[in-house]
Amino acid sequence: MRDEFPARVKNELATRVAFLCSNPACRQPTCGPRDEPTGTVNIGVAAHITAASERGPRYEPSLSSEERRDLENGIWLCQNCGKLIDSDISRYSIAKLGEWKSDAEAAAARALEQRRAPASTSVGVFLEAERLMPELLSEMRSDVRGDSSQLIREFVVLSNRQISYISPNRPFAYFASEHQELYHAIEWQLEMGMIRLVQPDRHYPLYRFLPHFAEYLRQGELP
Repeated sequence: MRDEFPARVKNELATRVAFLCSNPACRQPTCGPRDEPTGTVNIGVAAHITAASERGPRYEPSLSSEERRDLENGIWLCQNCGKLIDSDISRYSIAKLGEWKSDAEAAAARALEQRRAPASTSVGVFLEAERLMPELLSEMRSDVRGDSSQLIREFVVLSNRQISYISPNRPFAYFASEHQELYHAIEWQLEMGMIRLVQPDRHYPLYRFLPHFAEYLRQGELP
């Protein structure tokens, strides 16, 4: 038997994130008007962080039935992301979903206080990047703002400053010796669509800032 959320919990999960998907790489609206003069369309789901039933994803046997149906165990997602998190449970852990939920609620609160919607559908991604890798984004921001000589900006990742990288395009360089878990951070940015790998190389891969990320770095931090 599944421990389903009551209607009041579903509604609160949705409204606490302004009916936007809580996945920071998605952040799509989940509710809007029907084509008719009245009525609405809802493509959002109140997903369980720990499973609603024993054989479900991320099942936690220590929780009671009431705890599984509680607001704390839910996260608001679009239907695609709801299916995604249950199809790859090793990637979408309880801890990660908790971070998504917390960040989505913080973004909704900030937008409400400023009386405006987030600047773009990528705001959730940038918000999580600022939280996960603030020193790296600060250095990237300084580089992009300080050099407008090229429309397309690229960078390499090197182990330390004793290594030289010679290229006519003068890419930026970021050093693993100066940024903890730099390689994981770059993999995360790739997965989130912030950068692109343009020159695969086992020793000196070359990456490119994608336009929306480069523009974010030029324009400034989230308010």
